[in-house]
Amino acid sequence: MHYRLRPYQTASVDRARDLIRAGKRRILIVAPTGAGKTVIGCAIIDMALERKSRVLFLAHRQELIEQCSKKLDENRIDHGVIRSGHWRDLPHLPVQVASVQTLARRSEMPPADLVITDEAHHVAAGSYLKILDHYPNASSLGLTATPYRTDGKGLGDFYEELVEVTDIPTLIGEGFLVEPVTYAPAVPDLDGVATIAGDYNRKQLASAMDKPKLVGDLVRTWIRYASDRTTVAFAVSVEHSRHIVAEFEACGIAAAHLDGETPEDERNDILARLADGRLQLVSNMGILTEGWDLPRTGCVILARPTQSRGLYFQMVGRGLRTVAGKGNCIVLDHAGCCLRHGHVTDPQEYSLAGVKKKGGPNAASVRTCPQCYLTMPAGTPTCAGCGHVFIAVQRDAMPDQVDGELVLQAPKVYLPHADDDRKRLKYAELVETAAANHYKPGWAAVRFKILFGHMPRPEHTRRDLVHAVLTPTDGAGER
Repeated sequence: MHYRLRPYQTASVDRARDLIRAGKRRILIVAPTGAGKTVIGCAIIDMALERKSRVLFLAHRQELIEQCSKKLDENRIDHGVIRSGHWRDLPHLPVQVASVQTLARRSEMPPADLVITDEAHHVAAGSYLKILDHYPNASSLGLTATPYRTDGKGLGDFYEELVEVTDIPTLIGEGFLVEPVTYAPAVPDLDGVATIAGDYNRKQLASAMDKPKLVGDLVRTWIRYASDRTTVAFAVSVEHSRHIVAEFEACGIAAAHLDGETPEDERNDILARLADGRLQLVSNMGILTEGWDLPRTGCVILARPTQSRGLYFQMVGRGLRTVAGKGNCIVLDHAGCCLRHGHVTDPQEYSLAGVKKKGGPNAASVRTCPQCYLTMPAGTPTCAGCGHVFIAVQRDAMPDQVDGELVLQAPKVYLPHADDDRKRLKYAELVETAAANHYKPGWAAVRFKILFGHMPRPEHTRRDLVHAVLTPTDGAGER
């Protein structure tokens, strides 16, 4: 082995090896985006080669195939690639990286003692089943970030043990991923959109989402929150994606569209231009959810509502990779995904039985600021983005009984008639108090609102105006 594993990667490899030694033949390894699933797979391939085993690595997209091949090269593991027209047609080698689509069409398949399936949540598809049925005596190892199908059903029919590698909050805490910061400007009206095979009817969903105003809102929100960031947008349909690109281009933003029919050379060129900064945004339909990573991606636009928690996690995950100078990833959720599924940093419970489908918006776990649209855990008293105070039934906002109805009073305002000079002085005092006590950002603004009934305005926060109040002149110079 020519690389150093992270501690959690080593632990997961050891766990998989122990399960195989204990007689388990079908093992699913669950690791979030950025945890290094391919590295874990390569380490297991390395161990299999030490036992003189033959290995077949299955992937369904060219990016995943090339990613695995590159990682094997880095670790000096000779291998062949089974993909139509690929230059690396070396069937005699003990390790083969295969396109699922290519291999499923062949009558002859390479020998294998171990079959590794990347993005194993697709394993129920017919092409995968045809291949796996060909290897009844081989050990089967699955790799995925989302161990359930689109409809939420688990993978217990295909795997007998689940190994959870780590989770997103841990990866963020250890510096391997960045924190997602999610804004949810609106919840789309999906009344009348049917459900087919566990997710929204694609045609009806496109009709609901591909409207000029909604597409225009994507651009306006992006300009407000992420105009300096490399961005990937997820659309409902090809036409929807093209309309998104056209709207961005109309505003002078360098953008391009990708879908399954985009020629390979053109796709590679578009992604290369996004990577080197010639493009700022790529909108896609069904292409960049898996197997593609560009660490400089600092914004993800969700314009595609989905009932699939796995798809939601895959889309957000495209922006969580780290790169120097990148402090977070802004997620602009125009699809209601966060309200339906919660934050990707929420605790997750994985099992081979799958996940429970949520019947509607997950209002119990997520709160959205009505002023700046930042999302946060339910129960958060103030918005960390703008300082908005969420009014609750408590001592400063007690209900009165009026004609049999419950009426919520406004929070108590103590200094409603203070002039701007008084407000500037008080804001400066609050800022000093917050700094001295290491309070969270927004504390001073929240206290200001409690005192004066509104958030501090520019004339209350400008340093030069505050300084003028603190050091007034008498006509003969500063006092």
